[in-house]
Amino acid sequence: MLLSVETILVFLGVCTIAYLTPGPDWFVVMRHSASARRSGIVSALGVQAGLSAHMVAASLGVTAVVLASATAFSILKYAGAAYLIFLGFQSLWGSRKAAEQVHDNLKEVEPRDRRSGVFWKSFTANVLNPQAAMFFVAVLPQFITPGQNVVAQILLLGVLDILLGVVWWMGFVYGVVLFKKMLGQARFRTLTARISGSLLIIFGAVLMFLDPPRQAGALSAGR
Repeated sequence: MLLSVETILVFLGVCTIAYLTPGPDWFVVMRHSASARRSGIVSALGVQAGLSAHMVAASLGVTAVVLASATAFSILKYAGAAYLIFLGFQSLWGSRKAAEQVHDNLKEVEPRDRRSGVFWKSFTANVLNPQAAMFFVAVLPQFITPGQNVVAQILLLGVLDILLGVVWWMGFVYGVVLFKKMLGQARFRTLTARISGSLLIIFGAVLMFLDPPRQAGALSAGR
């Protein structure tokens, strides 16, 4: 089996917490969802397209690192775990101010945007987000097993992440439409950020103490 069920479940857990953590993508999609449901869906697809671009870009570099050095693999693993913890604390400590700033920006949203404009604005916002790039570069190597087909593992993990994201954003858009007033309250967003930030810290701590993947076979065996 290319990836163990345990590895896939942990990876999906990390991705789920990442999606649940309020960030730029949350507020880009929320902005367009507040205008219209279809605009929110198009915005969500734009965000995931941007994430796909990050996946492709990161996969090339990650593949080279994993094939070249198991030591580099371990370094990235701990760096990724530390980054998850950093994001968790950042969410806990900075959520209130960010929510208030974004709330002010939402008041200036144009009521109707062209669908193509919504897509490309959302795509660009994700592609230019350094946190999205750092997440893929730091976290993805933790779940790759040397000795297996590295490219296939990267593609599998990336596709799982993208599909999970599509499901999440569809629910998010419909949630904003149904509970727009509640989601617009800074108090509610702060509570959400605290919960997701705490869970992100827990996942980072767990990943930091996981045993490294077994070095079965030469790294060059993977393609």
